[in-house]
Amino acid sequence: MNKLKYFSFLLLIPIILLSCSSSEDRPWVRAVPEKAPFIIVPAENTTLRSVMEAPYSSLVDGVTASAITPLKAIDSTTTSNLDLNGLILYPGAENRLEAIWVGQAPDGFSEKLFKNYYRDFAQNKYHFQETTIHKLQIKDQILFTATLNDLLLLSESSLGLEDAIRAYSNNDRRADLTHIELQPGHVVMNTPSLREISRQIAKVTYHPALNQAFQGTKPALLSISDPNEKYDFQLSGTIPLAQEEKSAFIETISDANAPISLDQYISSSAAAFGIFRQNPAKDLPDSLPDTSHTDSMLISQPDRYATISESLESEFAVSIYAESGFLTNGEHIFVRKLDDPAGFREILNNLVDDDHAEVQNGIYFIQSRILAQLIGSSLNSSPSFYLSVIDDVVAISKRRELTEIISDDKERRRTVYYERTFRDIKEDLPEEISGLFITNENFGSLINPFTYPDSYLNTILNRSSFLTLSTSLTEEGDSLQFYATSYKGDEESDPYEENWVFPLQSDLSGEVVVADISGSSRDEIVFASPSGSVFALSADGNRILEANTGNDTPVGSPVVYDWYGTDKNVILLAAGNKVYGWDENGDLLPRFPFTLDETITSPLVVSDVDGNGLPNALVATADRKLHILNGRGNNISGWPVTTNTQITARPIVEEYMNSKSVIAFSGNGVHAWEINGSSKEGFPRFANAPINGSPQIFEDYILANAEDGNLYAMGAGQLFPNTQQDSNSSGSSFINISSSALTGTPSLSDMRVRSDGQLAEGTMIITADANGSFYILDSTGQLLFTQNIGQPVQQNFSPLITDINEDSRKDILMLTNAGRLLGWQVTDGTSLNTLPSNSMRYPIINDVNGDGYQELIAFTNEGVISWTLFE
Repeated sequence: MNKLKYFSFLLLIPIILLSCSSSEDRPWVRAVPEKAPFIIVPAENTTLRSVMEAPYSSLVDGVTASAITPLKAIDSTTTSNLDLNGLILYPGAENRLEAIWVGQAPDGFSEKLFKNYYRDFAQNKYHFQETTIHKLQIKDQILFTATLNDLLLLSESSLGLEDAIRAYSNNDRRADLTHIELQPGHVVMNTPSLREISRQIAKVTYHPALNQAFQGTKPALLSISDPNEKYDFQLSGTIPLAQEEKSAFIETISDANAPISLDQYISSSAAAFGIFRQNPAKDLPDSLPDTSHTDSMLISQPDRYATISESLESEFAVSIYAESGFLTNGEHIFVRKLDDPAGFREILNNLVDDDHAEVQNGIYFIQSRILAQLIGSSLNSSPSFYLSVIDDVVAISKRRELTEIISDDKERRRTVYYERTFRDIKEDLPEEISGLFITNENFGSLINPFTYPDSYLNTILNRSSFLTLSTSLTEEGDSLQFYATSYKGDEESDPYEENWVFPLQSDLSGEVVVADISGSSRDEIVFASPSGSVFALSADGNRILEANTGNDTPVGSPVVYDWYGTDKNVILLAAGNKVYGWDENGDLLPRFPFTLDETITSPLVVSDVDGNGLPNALVATADRKLHILNGRGNNISGWPVTTNTQITARPIVEEYMNSKSVIAFSGNGVHAWEINGSSKEGFPRFANAPINGSPQIFEDYILANAEDGNLYAMGAGQLFPNTQQDSNSSGSSFINISSSALTGTPSLSDMRVRSDGQLAEGTMIITADANGSFYILDSTGQLLFTQNIGQPVQQNFSPLITDINEDSRKDILMLTNAGRLLGWQVTDGTSLNTLPSNSMRYPIINDVNGDGYQELIAFTNEGVISWTLFE
């Protein structure tokens, strides 16, 4: 495999931006397993509580199985602080990093944990190498803990904890940190074990080439600088070089320092590029996987090979393009500085004369692995390539058109050399460096085909407009000075504006709700968190109401409704086994909360179900029942009803089959009831797989997204012509949309869609699958448009249909698993580059302040954020 793939995963280094502190050199470092790629050393006097309140804690939670949620529960149940020594990031299961928290607990700390979080009648501990490992059951998560002398270890990973115990007692299983003096507020990058991260990020095919990528280095101590107006973070430190043989990648970043000159030949359209140095090999390679006619000639004429080698200089660059993915279609190009351009041209013409090369319009075609490695460095092993000479450089690529781009872009000043952003980056670099690698916002889509769909690399990439990695060889030549900087980019060019941030440490329980609760001319933003806090903000982000549900955990979003019919809205929310209600001041409403016998499992729905002019509250409970409550909190006549399994998605109250009906999904079951609680004729019905999202009514049919990739339509007959009839359920049919699960709820929208050159107009059905494709179908079930976003979507996400710039053309927004919001204009299929790049959850689009511009409101690692979208 071409060793260029090293560069696609060089970004694994910036994962340490999530670190920012830990304590003095104590025996706790004996518990660092050899496989751990990073160790965070917190600032002095850091406690579990303070580290969870640090800005980077949410990022740790995003890229690791870091147990932030159960740790917050632990922190809330103990009165004494756990002094934190360190945080070990361990390569755990399911291609995730897992955190091992190491601290010194006060007396009685462990016993209190056992008392609070042991589960009755369960195995709450086991023994490993004479050490007891305890299992703490915290809500739906398990946290493992063990004591080593005076150290307390906490982790969601039992394997990680066991490996730490092995390391503590066995030098052979321990990370070699003997040459490092740990310092508070720093990070240890265990370079020999960075291969563990590459294995988690890269697909199996690419593991062999990445396995030894960092061979020739030792663990390094890095510090992180505070953000400023130019960058989000900067990591710096010294990476010691080992005496062992260096990998090809380490060789290219550890050659002699020199000024940069090849930036004039890096196209602005490149998604990433690197500038390195490696002296052209003076000797022929020891072996080749195959030998071309030209290779055989060079092997038999080593003097000719030496002449070519002497015409090349050490500086070379590689540019990587995102248009169709690099390597698969040759979307990368190598450029090397020439010592003697005229002499090199003569060499090329001699190769043509001897039938070892072809030339057409100044572009040469050569079949030779030897010359590919000589010109492109040991990172390139292409069996054939196109070559051009521009000024004093030679460029080679597997695609002719890409080779021609270099000259054209240089003439038109479309290279990074002329870009303001790169000039600013270059000003921050030392005048002489040994290696440089830079990515931009297109890099994520470029490497997507080579990484696992659920890779946490996307979380890292979404935080940076430009990421710069640079190295400089120290005077002694035994180590590298390393810098990693995440630049913010040119904010002035963003087609959106951040309005406000409402800091919030915990997640949301569901989407924010935009509604009027104060009686003012502008709506408010209402939301709840799993911790039980309920907030209402004004359109400009100021808090106007706060309430809480005590120890009851909210389920779904709040509901804003005129409960008493007085033209004054109140806030209602399901939490625990109760339905809460508050007025505009945050005071509980009379008779609230309503209390049920079982925990509520579905978001609250409020509707006048029985048609008496008064609202009802609909909630499902853990005992598989669906309740419809009146104003006193009692079930109305005929309710509750029982289903085959728990209802977890929002039920609906709609006109269906000529009467008002209550419809809900449970597992693979579709239930429809009359208002009196009796099942509608022919129900329940069952799909062939579990159903996601909530019901959607279309032309008197119930639409349902299922795990088997089918879109089901349940009604009196077949909704779509020529579709498959479900043999398990009378009156049900389905269309197979995808080979992966359909996610969320099908959406309906009146829109115009261009398909096969024709413009279709009408009510469209929009659905999406878990792998990241969305589909637009017309009312007959014909697929009109599909688009793949390049990565999985966030669980249970339903496509957002909106008109961002109000140009009467609908836009579809999709949310990736990493939290990146992407959009397409469906009339012509063009992608939208006008959305914030923050990692987010629960996004909504709404003109909150009534100024004619749409606002995007979502939960991020910083809290709830509002942006105004201008384009």
